[in-house]
Amino acid sequence: MSGTDVRAARRAEIVGVARHLIAEGGLEGLTIGRLEKRLPYTRGVITHHFANRDDIVDAVLASAVAEIDRATSEQAVRGMARGEQIRAVLRTKVRGFLDHPEATQILLAFATRPTGDPRAAAVDAQIFARYREESSVLFRHHPDVEALAALLVGTVIGLVVQIRLGPGAVDPEAAIDVAAQALARRAGV
Repeated sequence: MSGTDVRAARRAEIVGVARHLIAEGGLEGLTIGRLEKRLPYTRGVITHHFANRDDIVDAVLASAVAEIDRATSEQAVRGMARGEQIRAVLRTKVRGFLDHPEATQILLAFATRPTGDPRAAAVDAQIFARYREESSVLFRHHPDVEALAALLVGTVIGLVVQIRLGPGAVDPEAAIDVAAQALARRAGV
């Protein structure tokens, strides 16, 4: 195995353990000390691969969102009616965040930070940019792509937060269907 392969494997292992720690205990559950206890690496090896805890959090979120996005791409098949694509995107995004509690924990932690927190703003901007790009394909040729992107992001995050904070209070499938219909109407589909 080359040095690059070893580095990638160690980073992936660190991110995997960090994902479990965040899923179990929120952002507070992730510390370098806890990682060190669960990994066969010293603090020095961990900080060689990630400068600090924030870098690990970023990598965890990026990893989870990439998996959610891959699932979304698989579901939003070309040839599917646009309304069905919107429903498929919403369903896989919401289900993806529910299936990745570490990503939900990160989003909830940043969403509850005070307005003006630069770290929270950066995470929000990253998520919005990613889904804005996705929306530009989904809502192509629509003059109000920015508004539709904001609605898509807000809908996904709102549904995930509602479902996580009030289990059983919201029927996820019914909420997704209503939201998809509303987005499709707004998109003129």
